[in-house]
Amino acid sequence: MAISNKINQSYNSGNRKFNLKYILAEVFLITAGILIALAIDNWNTERIEQKEINEYLVQIKNELEFNLKYSDRWTKPFEQKINHNKRVINILDKNQRDSIGVLKDILFHIQTVSNLKPNIPIFEEFLNQDFLPKIKDDSLRQNLKTYKFGLEMAETMNSFDREEQRDVVKPFLMKYINLGEMYSEFDFEKNKGPRSNFDVLFDDLEFFNMVNSRGERLRRQLGTIKYLLFYMKTTIDLINKELNLK
Repeated sequence: MAISNKINQSYNSGNRKFNLKYILAEVFLITAGILIALAIDNWNTERIEQKEINEYLVQIKNELEFNLKYSDRWTKPFEQKINHNKRVINILDKNQRDSIGVLKDILFHIQTVSNLKPNIPIFEEFLNQDFLPKIKDDSLRQNLKTYKFGLEMAETMNSFDREEQRDVVKPFLMKYINLGEMYSEFDFEKNKGPRSNFDVLFDDLEFFNMVNSRGERLRRQLGTIKYLLFYMKTTIDLINKELNLK
């Protein structure tokens, strides 16, 4: 009887060891299967996401090329305004009161606002998708970040320019200038109302400072445009390299 009990105990102990090994093996296989499935799923998700990023990069490249093609429409207005601004400063500095007709024409251009920011709906959508940090190539990612910074700087300048026109330039001109004389090519009552007092502008320090300050701002805006154009070109080159495009 004692011998039989020992045999049973030995059998049960061995059976428990066998069951434990079996359970551990099952747990290992299940865990490994889950991990493999997750790895495959992550790989597939990353593959799909990378494909989408590459498609965006192609569209961004096309968007940049379009903006570069028509960059003159972007730069010319600022170059013209800078020249107009210089002409006003010269007329005031030399007290050329016989150039009031020229001054009147130029003031129309000085008090208008030009948009500094290009049309970039694809790039903005790309940023909203939070794809920028996922660009693998360091040079391309950094270049896009710098381009993004330039766009933000341009938008800040646009806002400041609109505020200056609204709060400083137009209120000042309203005191001395009959707008009908400035907008004569439009449907204004140009021959009605008080006459503009252009003479007072020659001796007004506030006006001189306003024009001078605006000229400096226009030069900075043009510099920002050139900054953006440079990074547009380098971004195109880096996208071509990343995607093996011509």
